Amino acid sequence: MKKLLCLLLVLMMGLSVCSAAMAETENYKIAIMTGTTTQGEEEFRAAQREQAADPEHIITDTYPDSFMAEQETTISKLVAFAADPEVKAIVMCQAVPGAKAAFDKIREMGRDDILLIVGTPQEDPAVIAPACDISMYADEIKQGDTIMEKCAEWGIEVFVHYSFPRHMAMELIVGRYELLKANAEALGIEFVTATAPDPTAEAGATASQQFILEDVPQKMAEYEGKKVAFFTTNCVMQEPLQTAILSQPNAYYPQPCCPSPYHGFPAVLGLEFGDDVSDEDALKTVAAALNEHDAAGRYSTWPSPVAMSIIKIGVEYARQYINGQITERNDRDALQKLFDEALGGATIELYTNAEGETFDNYYTILLDPVNFEDYL
Repeated sequence: MKKLLCLLLVLMMGLSVCSAAMAETENYKIAIMTGTTTQGEEEFRAAQREQAADPEHIITDTYPDSFMAEQETTISKLVAFAADPEVKAIVMCQAVPGAKAAFDKIREMGRDDILLIVGTPQEDPAVIAPACDISMYADEIKQGDTIMEKCAEWGIEVFVHYSFPRHMAMELIVGRYELLKANAEALGIEFVTATAPDPTAEAGATASQQFILEDVPQKMAEYEGKKVAFFTTNCVMQEPLQTAILSQPNAYYPQPCCPSPYHGFPAVLGLEFGDDVSDEDALKTVAAALNEHDAAGRYSTWPSPVAMSIIKIGVEYARQYINGQITERNDRDALQKLFDEALGGATIELYTNAEGETFDNYYTILLDPVNFEDYL
């Protein structure tokens, strides 16, 4: 009888432990931080979509539009996430400056249990990689090949690269710039470096957008009769750049800085996409709208939205990690599987810098550019 009672007590204790563990898992939160619609509408919408799909477990916040001048605000918001004991993961995209400092503070708080995932980090790999568990970024350097391959296909004669000093201090952007320049030289394409106003400066996004709208026609007049491709490193500048190119029959747009069927195109072309639209249907709709302007053969992008996918994949990875389906903070095979499900055909690689150092938690993503005429 005593043995039976002991067994029952052990069983009850085991059940109570399991119940407590299940309750802890059920009460978890995943925090997502993005920019506002001003600085990165796609990331913001992706976060809102995740929250709408799972409001019990997803919380969101945004960093300031003037994030360079207000890094302390970004840091305090991330630390505030970690102050909630139910927050078990933070997904930040874009990971603007301040992310590394915030993550260090979070670890100093004793929150080693929080999974830290970043997308499109603006701090160099050697800085952000040791501070987070997983980092994901579109393969900007290899875009120096794919963008120029598209330009060669179009017969481009001049390539205009818009950026500003803050971006040109970022390792991967510089790597892409140098490869674009080298490939342009090899192809006999004139490479033009153009400095635009930084949208985080005092004049704000409006000044940057106005500059693009005014400068594109000037560049087309300067290179009259030539095919000119334009590229900018900044999200805020995509809509004015697409708009300015639309009415110029010799102007070409190889891709947005964050390649996607939804980056700039809907606003410029007056399109609306519901949450349930497929990427292929979005591409067909964009292609038809571009064709109305005789421009389907002058624009390109990637077949799926890389920034939005990073958030979706980051949240799902965090969810599976919290629930025990993924047991390692950085499981390359598990991450690859999620990418295969979300972005079939994507090339996922670990980043290696110019010194030959490979970061085992810094993943780059590459997709082939589309030909919109294929979707007509």
